[in-house]
Amino acid sequence: MGSFTSFAVFLFSAISLIIPSGFSVGAILLALGSITLVNKSIRSTLSREDRLLIVVLVAYFLVTITMHLFHRESLKEYDLPLRFLLAAMALLLLRAYPPSPVSFWSGLILGGVGSGLFAGWQYFAHGVRANGYTNEIQYGDISFIIGILCLAGITWAMRQRWARTWALLLIVGGIMGLMGSLFTGSRGSWVGLPICLLILCFYYSRSIRPLYVWGSLAALIAAIVLVFAVLPRSDYRARVTLAFSEASGYLQKKDAGSSIGTRMEMWRTGAMAAAEAPLLGMGKAGFVKWESKQIELGKVDPIMSGNNHVYNEWLDALVKRGIPGLLVLLALYFVPLRLFIARLKSAPEQAKPYAVGGILLIANYIGFGFSQVFMAHNSGVMTLGFTMVILWGLLRGQEERS
Repeated sequence: MGSFTSFAVFLFSAISLIIPSGFSVGAILLALGSITLVNKSIRSTLSREDRLLIVVLVAYFLVTITMHLFHRESLKEYDLPLRFLLAAMALLLLRAYPPSPVSFWSGLILGGVGSGLFAGWQYFAHGVRANGYTNEIQYGDISFIIGILCLAGITWAMRQRWARTWALLLIVGGIMGLMGSLFTGSRGSWVGLPICLLILCFYYSRSIRPLYVWGSLAALIAAIVLVFAVLPRSDYRARVTLAFSEASGYLQKKDAGSSIGTRMEMWRTGAMAAAEAPLLGMGKAGFVKWESKQIELGKVDPIMSGNNHVYNEWLDALVKRGIPGLLVLLALYFVPLRLFIARLKSAPEQAKPYAVGGILLIANYIGFGFSQVFMAHNSGVMTLGFTMVILWGLLRGQEERS
């Protein structure tokens, strides 16, 4: 079964963006593989932290399902929270049969290279913002995560027989993943780049000469600026400039007709809705109905007609599922984050790349959530839930080996 989990982990990242619903293939294999544990007791292999992570995943599933039942949501709304229950099942399999680190890092490398090439082909050959088989924002954010996780694996590479080759491949995978995000023109994913780079630099400065670490950071920033400056049609540069202009237009004239203006109107509308039903929320259908009423009363811009989210993860959870929904979302972020930070301090060196990977993953999701309801998309919940348990399974597996 170790070979099976390794293959599933490899596929999860390697084909996540280059085939339709590619991120689901490895995840489904891991979830289905957990069926083999029916007649196998793994209780003795689970630590308190393992159980806590499972409890958080299951709690998110149960609370979200309960709130959907309370608000009488349509059946399709039950699909996304189910993915966190499947991730908890996958974690049990990963703890019983830890995957090989080579499968994880090679999958990320292929995923980053594939994402960059596919997005570049769409951008240059078709002259459009790259979106793969999803939308621009989802593709850009997931490609960014793949790229930044590649850069977290260099200390792992340094311990391998072919250290320079692995390090070079991870750097190439990281750059290509970031380029894949750049070709989408998605702005939200790059907001967290400075934080991610600082985390990586402080992490690497403990094992690599600081001169090399900070020099590499300067080189990467220079490369990004160069690409930003010479990219044909300067789509990304124009979109960043436009964002400031649109924000100013909304603040001065309440112009909700632009991309940023619409988001700001969504945030304002969401804050109004949350203030009316903070305890249990309104539900998705209830929010749409309430929003239509506010438009009729002239309190909300008509551009919001039929809109069912508020472009902010935290606020969206509060509006639809109230305080319980917000609390389990916070737990889903900050409990695993605390576990990964603790392991970064105490785990053996061979386990630390997975700890820093977990920190980067969750930090990015927190950042994405300010301008996107990432958890309203299948790709969003699958990437968070399964990447989290894969990283934790690899971390715990390396701890036990040491």
